Amino acid sequence: MTTESTFAPEYLAAAREWFEEVLRAARAVHVIGERGAAEGILLALDRWLLAREVTSGPSAELAMVVQAILGDDVMRPFGPYDPATSVLGNPVGAHITLTFDDAAALGRAVLAQLDA
Repeated sequence: MTTESTFAPEYLAAAREWFEEVLRAARAVHVIGERGAAEGILLALDRWLLAREVTSGPSAELAMVVQAILGDDVMRPFGPYDPATSVLGNPVGAHITLTFDDAAALGRAVLAQLDA
Protein backbone atom coordinates (compact mmCIF):
# COMPACT_ATOMS: atom_id res chain seq x y z
CA MET A 1 0.00 0.00 0.00
CA THR A 2 1.22 3.49 -0.78
CA THR A 3 0.93 6.34 1.64
CA GLU A 4 0.10 9.92 0.84
CA SER A 5 1.65 12.82 2.68
CA THR A 6 -0.71 15.23 0.94
CA PHE A 7 -4.16 14.97 -0.57
CA ALA A 8 -5.61 17.14 -3.30
CA PRO A 9 -7.69 19.95 -1.79
CA GLU A 10 -10.68 18.81 -3.84
CA TYR A 11 -10.40 15.28 -2.45
CA LEU A 12 -10.21 16.53 1.15
CA ALA A 13 -13.14 18.86 0.46
CA ALA A 14 -15.19 15.89 -0.77
CA ALA A 15 -14.20 13.83 2.29
CA ARG A 16 -15.12 16.74 4.58
CA GLU A 17 -18.46 17.30 2.84
CA TRP A 18 -19.28 13.58 3.10
CA PHE A 19 -18.21 13.48 6.77
CA GLU A 20 -20.30 16.49 7.80
CA GLU A 21 -23.36 15.28 5.84
CA VAL A 22 -23.23 11.78 7.35
CA LEU A 23 -22.73 13.21 10.83
CA ARG A 24 -25.75 15.56 10.43
CA ALA A 25 -27.91 12.72 9.10
CA ALA A 26 -26.88 10.37 11.90
CA ARG A 27 -27.67 12.98 14.56
CA ALA A 28 -31.03 13.71 12.91
CA VAL A 29 -32.23 10.10 12.97
CA HIS A 30 -30.58 9.07 16.24
CA VAL A 31 -32.85 7.25 18.64
CA ILE A 32 -30.82 4.18 19.62
CA GLY A 33 -27.37 3.11 18.55
CA GLU A 34 -25.31 6.28 18.80
CA ARG A 35 -22.22 4.23 19.58
CA GLY A 36 -22.62 2.03 16.51
CA ALA A 37 -23.34 4.98 14.26
CA ALA A 38 -20.35 6.96 15.61
CA GLU A 39 -18.12 3.93 15.08
CA GLY A 40 -19.43 3.49 11.54
CA ILE A 41 -18.75 7.13 10.70
CA LEU A 42 -15.14 6.90 11.92
CA LEU A 43 -14.57 3.56 10.17
CA ALA A 44 -15.81 5.05 6.91
CA LEU A 45 -13.69 8.20 7.32
CA ASP A 46 -10.67 5.97 7.90
CA ARG A 47 -11.40 4.27 4.55
CA TRP A 48 -11.63 7.65 2.80
CA LEU A 49 -8.16 8.43 4.10
CA LEU A 50 -6.68 4.92 4.04
CA ALA A 51 -3.60 5.98 2.06
CA ARG A 52 -2.66 8.66 4.59
CA GLU A 53 0.71 8.66 6.25
CA VAL A 54 0.01 7.85 9.89
CA THR A 55 2.71 9.18 12.20
CA SER A 56 1.20 11.05 15.12
CA GLY A 57 -1.59 13.36 16.20
CA PRO A 58 -5.25 12.94 15.25
CA SER A 59 -4.46 10.68 12.29
CA ALA A 60 -2.68 8.19 14.57
CA GLU A 61 -5.47 8.52 17.13
CA LEU A 62 -8.01 7.62 14.43
CA ALA A 63 -5.92 4.54 13.58
CA MET A 64 -5.96 3.54 17.28
CA VAL A 65 -9.71 4.08 17.55
CA VAL A 66 -10.36 2.05 14.39
CA GLN A 67 -8.12 -0.72 15.72
CA ALA A 68 -10.15 -0.70 18.96
CA ILE A 69 -13.49 -0.72 17.09
CA LEU A 70 -12.41 -3.70 15.01
CA GLY A 71 -11.02 -5.46 18.07
CA ASP A 72 -12.27 -5.45 21.62
CA ASP A 73 -12.92 -1.69 22.05
CA VAL A 74 -9.65 -1.25 23.97
CA MET A 75 -7.19 1.51 23.00
CA ARG A 76 -3.76 0.16 22.13
CA PRO A 77 -0.68 2.21 21.23
CA PHE A 78 -0.05 3.06 17.60
CA GLY A 79 3.09 5.15 17.51
CA PRO A 80 3.60 8.06 19.88
CA TYR A 81 0.40 8.87 21.76
CA ASP A 82 -0.25 11.16 24.70
CA PRO A 83 -3.82 11.12 26.04
CA ALA A 84 -3.30 14.59 27.52
CA THR A 85 -2.81 16.11 24.07
CA SER A 86 -5.09 13.76 22.12
CA VAL A 87 -8.50 14.69 20.77
CA LEU A 88 -10.55 12.19 22.80
CA GLY A 89 -8.22 11.82 25.78
CA ASN A 90 -8.61 8.05 26.04
CA PRO A 91 -5.72 6.41 27.90
CA VAL A 92 -4.00 3.38 26.39
CA GLY A 93 -5.75 0.28 27.73
CA ALA A 94 -9.06 2.09 28.18
CA HIS A 95 -12.32 0.62 26.93
CA ILE A 96 -13.87 3.17 24.57
CA THR A 97 -17.50 4.02 23.90
CA LEU A 98 -17.93 6.62 21.19
CA THR A 99 -20.56 9.33 20.82
CA PHE A 100 -21.45 11.57 17.89
CA ASP A 101 -19.52 14.36 19.61
CA ASP A 102 -16.44 12.08 19.76
CA ALA A 103 -16.79 11.23 16.07
CA ALA A 104 -17.22 14.91 15.20
CA ALA A 105 -14.20 16.04 17.23
CA LEU A 106 -11.85 13.32 15.99
CA GLY A 107 -12.99 13.44 12.37
CA ARG A 108 -12.67 17.21 12.19
CA ALA A 109 -9.22 17.08 13.83
CA VAL A 110 -7.99 14.46 11.35
CA LEU A 111 -9.24 16.46 8.38
CA ALA A 112 -7.67 19.64 9.78
CA GLN A 113 -4.35 17.82 10.31
CA LEU A 114 -4.36 16.65 6.69
CA ASP A 115 -5.21 20.17 5.51
CA ALA A 116 -2.13 21.56 7.27
